[in-house]
Amino acid sequence: MTMKRRSLVTGAVALTAAPAFAQFGGLLGGARGGSGGGNVDADVAAFLTKSFNIEKTLSKAYLAIAAAYLKEGELAKTRTLFEEVGKLTEPKEAGAKFQEVQQSALAELKRLGESKDLEAQTKALSAEKQQQVAKGVGNFLLGVFQSKDLVSTGHSRVSSVASNPMSVGKVLPVKDSLTRLGRAAELAGATLPAFVNVLKGVNVSVAPASTSSTEEKVDSI
Repeated sequence: MTMKRRSLVTGAVALTAAPAFAQFGGLLGGARGGSGGGNVDADVAAFLTKSFNIEKTLSKAYLAIAAAYLKEGELAKTRTLFEEVGKLTEPKEAGAKFQEVQQSALAELKRLGESKDLEAQTKALSAEKQQQVAKGVGNFLLGVFQSKDLVSTGHSRVSSVASNPMSVGKVLPVKDSLTRLGRAAELAGATLPAFVNVLKGVNVSVAPASTSSTEEKVDSI
């Protein structure tokens, strides 16, 4: 990967990660000001609807990448999680599953991304599996890109009710989602350049993320 392309990937990720973690300071430290005005329930619902779609894209992306490097006999848990995420429809009930996926997949992606033989492992994959990795990486990058604006509004959504004990509990799902999105952005910055680079070595390209991008379909793993 050229320095320019690497900078574009890590730069987009940094824009997402920085505000995500910065905003937790306001929430966890108890932001001053604000009376908890406005329709908290509607604001939280709107946030969770958008974060649900992004986290669903990210969760399937993590699993698609990790699964491509697993042997058939090792796929059962990852495949089950992928199918369960695909069936999710209710934002309020999805947080626990997204958390489970992160706990299951992110450590494996970090290990793969830091592996000295990632290039050799990727070359050994079938063409179909290489495409699966490319789609997963592209969707991972897309999810991080799409979450940038979401995490930049997260602080205002929760700080407005920080002084209202009756409303603080309502925004906890927002905090949890922001935590997961922050982890995703951090991992993306650490690992995506390595995956893009090795895919380039097998002549497989990753779709760039932009405002007009859509999730690439991965129906099964």
